[in-house]
Amino acid sequence: MKYLYADVMNFEQNGDDLSLTARFTKQAQDFDDLQNEMAGREVGRISRFLKGDEHGPMAAEKRRAKWNATLTNLQIMMNDLEYAQLYRDTETKLRETQSTLDAALEQVQQLKTGAEAALSETLEHAARLPDGRRVFKDQVDQVLFENGDLVEDDLAAMIVWNGSEPSFEEMRAQADAVNGLIELEADIYTGQAEIGDMQERMADESDPITKDGMTSFNDRAEEINSGIEVRMNAFLNESLSPNAVQSEPIADISVPRL
Repeated sequence: MKYLYADVMNFEQNGDDLSLTARFTKQAQDFDDLQNEMAGREVGRISRFLKGDEHGPMAAEKRRAKWNATLTNLQIMMNDLEYAQLYRDTETKLRETQSTLDAALEQVQQLKTGAEAALSETLEHAARLPDGRRVFKDQVDQVLFENGDLVEDDLAAMIVWNGSEPSFEEMRAQADAVNGLIELEADIYTGQAEIGDMQERMADESDPITKDGMTSFNDRAEEINSGIEVRMNAFLNESLSPNAVQSEPIADISVPRL
């Protein structure tokens, strides 16, 4: 230990050498300058890292071009602060819209399951002709097939009614609800696929999307989400209205929002 201490003391006292603190400081500065040189940033101290033919503005430009070649086009575009902010905002918008559509899909599928069960029960309790075809009475006591066609009088006379059969209006409302939910489910799938295509486009680092393109994506994502929300609200309001005919209550499901 005495030898080492004396050695350090002798080193610090030597006027031709640097103290340990100054030496470490110089090494740190050299490292920073080397990084600047690699990045093509001129700080007035990097020339000692360069060969004789690597000095001057042209050489600095070459170094900068070499550095940029290691970056993707998207990384270069992200140096524009306005572009970078719009990019992050658009990514967030698309991600939130996709999550909203996921929640909407789950809710629609729950509603569809309930609507299909209600319709199945209604059809099970419908009156039938001797050949098994289902028939219903409407509000004015017409006898109708499922598709709304009138049942001939001679066939209608063969039906035995017990008074508990579902009406044509009840069956039709439930069938319309099922069909509407099937269509809404399909549209949500379509919206998810469209948002997914936008996210894939955003991830293309070799051909960065333009600012106008991102603005268009934001607008379209809002349009998709608003369209689904409006249709879900319309369905729920119609299903829960006092005039709606249903055999089972609709579950209390809130509409997802951004």
